[in-house]
Formats: sequence, C-alpha cells, structure tokens
Amino acid sequence: MQRTSMSSLSRMVLLAGGLLTLTSCFNRLNATAVEQEIEAEIESQSRRLSISEVRCPRNIYRQAGAYFRCVGYLRPEGQFTINVTQRDSQGSIEWDVPNSQVILNVAKIEEDLEQDFAKAFSRRASLNCGDMYRLNQPGEEFECEVVGGVTVEQDEITALLVKVDPEGNLNWYEVRDAIAPVANAATSAATGTTGSTSGASGQATPTPGAAASTGNPQAASGESTEKKAGTRQVERPRVPGDDD
Repeated sequence: MQRTSMSSLSRMVLLAGGLLTLTSCFNRLNATAVEQEIEAEIESQSRRLSISEVRCPRNIYRQAGAYFRCVGYLRPEGQFTINVTQRDSQGSIEWDVPNSQVILNVAKIEEDLEQDFAKAFSRRASLNCGDMYRLNQPGEEFECEVVGGVTVEQDEITALLVKVDPEGNLNWYEVRDAIAPVANAATSAATGTTGSTSGASGQATPTPGAAASTGNPQAASGESTEKKAGTRQVERPRVPGDDD
C-alpha cells in the first residue's frame, strides 16, 4: 500500500493554491491598459480636452457582457463618467462617455439635434458638429454644419449654432442663407436697401424668433440670419460611485 507523506501533501496543496492564483490573475482585465486606451482615444478626438488620468476598478474578471465604470479627470479640474462593457471573455471592451455637466459627447448631440431638426422643419438633415468631445461650459457655443444644406421656405439652412446655457443645457438656432431670385437681388442692390449685416467674419446675426419672408431686406441681399429653433436638455448620467 502506497502512502503519501505529509510533506508531499503540503507541497501538492501549495502547488494547487499557486495554480489557482495564477489562473485568477490571467482571468482579470488589464485595468491599466483599459485606462490608457480610453485616455488616448478621448484626447485624440478633441483639441481642447486635457485629461490628467482615467481610473478604472481593479480585480475585474473577464466576462462577456459584464459592465463597469471608470472615471476621467480633466486638467485643471472636473471629472466625468465612462461606461465600459466587455464584448467577450478575451478582454475586448467597448466604452461610452455620457453627456454631463463637465463634458459633452458631440456624437450624441448630433443624433439628438437631427431628431429635433426633423420635428421642427419636417426635413431630415445630416449634421457635422466637429470634435467628438467638448467641455460643457456655460456660454460656450459651437456650430454644426448642415451637410449639403436644407431648403426651408425661401431660405437654405446651412448650420445650427449651439449655445450652452447656465444650466448646461443646449439652445440651438438655425443659420439661414436666403435664396433670392436674381432680379430681386439686383433691385435691392440698385435701391441701396440694406439690413443688419453679418460682418466680415460671416457669422450670423442673432434674431431669435424672427420669421422668414421674401420682403426681409436680409433675404433680398442673401445675407445669413439666425433664428431660434429649439432647446435640447442635456441628459445627466448618475454620479461616479453609485451602487447600481
């Protein structure tokens, strides 16, 4: 009858314990690599954001469909949530930055504004708002190009001007170029009729609530006008550290 000594049994237990520990380590996500990937991607898609660091939880096991959150920290201050989902059990992830009081996800804003545009004008439009991420700062404004332009009444809507209000929500205005017949434009030029100009920079003159008409001096001269069109409330994520 073969016997196993206590010392041999102890070595077997230690070996098994070491194997379990090693397997456990291999089955966890590399949190540092996830942090570096997210930080580099966000900064590469925005010219004005500087991230001091991204922090993700440690001891996250690889599991398809598993979800966790990271937190991004901006220079000089401000933090935002990053939602991360594992695509498979091999460590592949997909992540998303929701709109917040600190940062705006411009791709999400484009989708929302396209829906608002369709409701307001019964026309579909494709928008290009530039950088993927922007700071959510009261008073900040940026322009979204209406790709190809959309004709409404006697005007062509060429862009939406988006402004951030003190609550961090978005007010948007359409920027129009009047489509005037050549004869009308010539008559206007001959009589010296002028309206409020947009200036050498070509920026639109704000005229919230104004209605387009063929008798508008600005429409006759083909200058750009800006008209208030709507407000988009920014949906807030839950704060980092909540228990869901």
